[in-house]
Amino acid sequence: MYDTKDRHDRSPLTDPPEQASPDRNQGELPASTARHAGVDQRSKIPLFFFVLGCLFSIFPVVNAAKYWQPNKDYSHWQKIGWSVVKGEPLYADVRNGEPEYMYPPTAAVLFYAPLSPLPPVLFVAVLCLLNALAWAYSVWACTTLIGGTGTHRSYLCSILPGLAIAPYVWDVQLLGQTNLLLLALILGAFVSLRNRRPVISGALFGTAVALKAFPLPAIAYFIVRRNWTAVVASIVSIGALVWFFPGLVRGFDRNTKELQQWASLMIADQSGEKMSGRSSIGFTRHNQSLLSCSHRLLRHVDADDEPQRPLYVNLADVSPKVAQLIGYAACLFLGLVLLVACRFQFAPSPQCEGLEMAMVCTLVPLCSPLAWTYFFCWLLPAWTAIGFWKDNPLLPAPINRYVKIGASLSGLLILCAVSEQIDPRLQAYGVTAFGSVGLFLTLAYLRFQLPARIAAA
Repeated sequence: MYDTKDRHDRSPLTDPPEQASPDRNQGELPASTARHAGVDQRSKIPLFFFVLGCLFSIFPVVNAAKYWQPNKDYSHWQKIGWSVVKGEPLYADVRNGEPEYMYPPTAAVLFYAPLSPLPPVLFVAVLCLLNALAWAYSVWACTTLIGGTGTHRSYLCSILPGLAIAPYVWDVQLLGQTNLLLLALILGAFVSLRNRRPVISGALFGTAVALKAFPLPAIAYFIVRRNWTAVVASIVSIGALVWFFPGLVRGFDRNTKELQQWASLMIADQSGEKMSGRSSIGFTRHNQSLLSCSHRLLRHVDADDEPQRPLYVNLADVSPKVAQLIGYAACLFLGLVLLVACRFQFAPSPQCEGLEMAMVCTLVPLCSPLAWTYFFCWLLPAWTAIGFWKDNPLLPAPINRYVKIGASLSGLLILCAVSEQIDPRLQAYGVTAFGSVGLFLTLAYLRFQLPARIAAA
């Protein structure tokens, strides 16, 4: 997996070598006690976020008890599940050319349909519980992938990255979205890859893509690492979960036609005139993808969702096709930055792999055609990496200084998104998107510097 030997051995950057001591019992905890302390800390932190996620579930559950129709997206998912149970078409409800259900059949057929007979309160509670578990697991997985299992860190350094995405988790729980669950699946794929289980890794990745298609570009990371077993497993699992298993339930001919209908509504039109089945809102400030930012900044399109108060932030006025191509070019450029930052040598050590994983997870929402604000719960690995490497004594002072500056400026831009409660202009300019780009570039700089530091250590 890595160029270094014995990947489970002590890391030269995270764990200092043992020093000979005339008396190891003085001023030192026994090894078993230290191990138990580390395990205790690593278990308490995920438990904290699980409890916090459950607390975030109170409002949607109460809403379900008080007034089920409507309860954000929860009522929509249960309605979709009932339509599958009744044998109704998935994509027949098209309003102004936009499908009410905009995802592949997998979630509707294999997830929402079995849950739909539950009472509304239980339906919401199950989805909220899954999100709370996903948050706890994601925090643990990020700490493990970036810091390693043998690293002792302060509670504050471990908790702050999880709290940094708490506003997005609140939105996920309140609205009833699955983006946090998708992040947990992708992180599980990276954990399995590190543990040399590429088949499981591909299966988890394929499950995330089958539920919502937007993580699909991340398969490029498996490809550049030439982990072909994971690539094949991903493709097979996507095919099984999107076509085969729903076909067993709905009929293969019907499921194939519905997949074609979904593709025509969501991805077929790349003229720049439409935005993945949500053109009515996809060009506004609510969408923080690089593609949407490109349209808002380069075209005379309304950046707000108030027809009586249009908002324009464009710096030029190009054709929709040109704006579309520039948006895709920005995504490709960031992909090239990732390649250069890795020096075209991927995962030479666990530390490098952790940074690469954080960069990939940052790119996923940026390069998705639709990236509502809560999509940026995917910044959890990036903030975990910043927290781990900031002030690392094995990095020179100039590198630490640049990492601090980059992370601070990026965090400030992302924080500016709260201003949309008063004035939507900054979010219309794309402060969440460009703050995430700044965070990505900070990680890229750190990853570019890391191999030399590993060799020196």
